[in-house]
Amino acid sequence: MIKKFLQNAKSRFSNTLTYKVTMTINLIFVVFCVLLTLLYIIGNYQNFQDSSQQIILFFLSYVSIFSTLLSTLLLIESIVKIFTEKYKVKNIIYSVLLLLAIIFCIFSTGIAGIISYLSTGISQ
Repeated sequence: MIKKFLQNAKSRFSNTLTYKVTMTINLIFVVFCVLLTLLYIIGNYQNFQDSSQQIILFFLSYVSIFSTLLSTLLLIESIVKIFTEKYKVKNIIYSVLLLLAIIFCIFSTGIAGIISYLSTGISQ
């Protein structure tokens, strides 16, 4: 009886709505980071104004930081699910994708910060 209850509780935990919603939100933020990066690159060739480029870099850095934190938390949860659930392949794929998202977001945060710092110039 207790074993059956624990198995039902484990299956309910694996299909939680919050996990699915946070994965979707994280996907939206990672795609938004990619779009902002592409917009910045296109803006360099289309001669956007400097203030527009600064706004793009500002949003890119903060969205990347938030996405990195969210991806890290979801990666921890996915690693826990690898050891506690029977659907290991799905969670391993999620873990790899979240790791790639973390790497991309850290890279874009660093590049946005460096470019923003360099574009302000030397102030006296």
